[in-house]
Amino acid sequence: MTKSFTLAEYLQDLEFLVNIDSGSYTPAGTKKVMEFFQEKFNLLGWNTKIHKTSDKVGPCLQISNCPDEGYDVLLLGHMDTVFPEGTAAKRPYAIDKKAKVTGAGVSDMKGCLLMTYFALKELDQSKKLAGKRICFLLNSDEEIGSLYSRTLIETLAKKSSYALIVEAARPTGDMVNSRSGIASCDLTATGIAAHAGVNPQDGSSAINELAAWILKLHALSNYEVGTSINVGIIKGGSARNVVAEQAQAQVDIRFKQHSEFERISTALHELEQQSFTAGGAKITCNTILNRPPMNPSPQTLKLCKNISDLGKSLGIDFNWVTTGGGSDGNYCAALGIPTVDGLGPVGGGGHSVHEWLDANSVKPRLNLLIKTIEFITNSPVK
Repeated sequence: MTKSFTLAEYLQDLEFLVNIDSGSYTPAGTKKVMEFFQEKFNLLGWNTKIHKTSDKVGPCLQISNCPDEGYDVLLLGHMDTVFPEGTAAKRPYAIDKKAKVTGAGVSDMKGCLLMTYFALKELDQSKKLAGKRICFLLNSDEEIGSLYSRTLIETLAKKSSYALIVEAARPTGDMVNSRSGIASCDLTATGIAAHAGVNPQDGSSAINELAAWILKLHALSNYEVGTSINVGIIKGGSARNVVAEQAQAQVDIRFKQHSEFERISTALHELEQQSFTAGGAKITCNTILNRPPMNPSPQTLKLCKNISDLGKSLGIDFNWVTTGGGSDGNYCAALGIPTVDGLGPVGGGGHSVHEWLDANSVKPRLNLLIKTIEFITNSPVK
């Protein structure tokens, strides 16, 4: 089906991208990735626009084949990784005899961005985008919750009929139509210091208070409805022989329905009004809703079926799944935009030393992305 695509060229470009350190807080690296794609799309004659959102992170790149007025399809991907500077040198691009590619960010999501470029290039050069309105946004802070680019994402989503998130397909080849909402909660415990051996009764342990909260927080989880609470980091105290005056914890909250977030928020507020430790140690909490849940609308489910049928016509069979991880698709779906995710090549092991991408899946998934864009722009889902 594809004319201009060759796996050899793709892998050569992928090696260049993977060997760039581009962590969320490595703006020079994400800028280098951005410049790579800006040059590629400029050569196609597409419009490219740089958005600087914060000095803390790299710029975003908005790519389109039409004026910035409205889009048939918005494609979203991110250039940042979770890895610190120096990771690319320690864990560079590599490919084995089974076409398994490894390296920092190879599937999350540099290989996905690159596949999307080749798909749009093929569509453009075959004149299949004539009169169609396409936007491809690459941001630099997705791995930290799109803290600085969220407004831009939502602005473009409101101008778009459909959103395609080109994160990697699951290791099984499945795609994603549902993601958890994500919230974070920072707990600050304040107690009264005292000598642990001389007069412990005069103190009030911030650590004890935090321990009581941790048990109560985990009891709020409801896995049956997709709600989970995890206390991921705790620290506190000043010495072994001192009743702790202070302690902190960082909490991750995942939920499928906004009503569950409201339930947790109410419970946290009620806990703040209490003290579980003798002497009056107290905790305050700062809760932030990072990403709303991504739940499929009826129109999204119809689109999923259409994409599944397109996959079968190409000999690709997969299911639609839900995942506890978030993506920028959460923001689009919350705005009522039909949104599907996981349209990239097959990969796995994200955020770990075991991250991989199946090079053999690139061409089939590229063809499916092309078919999907063609279908949406020619016969929108009703």
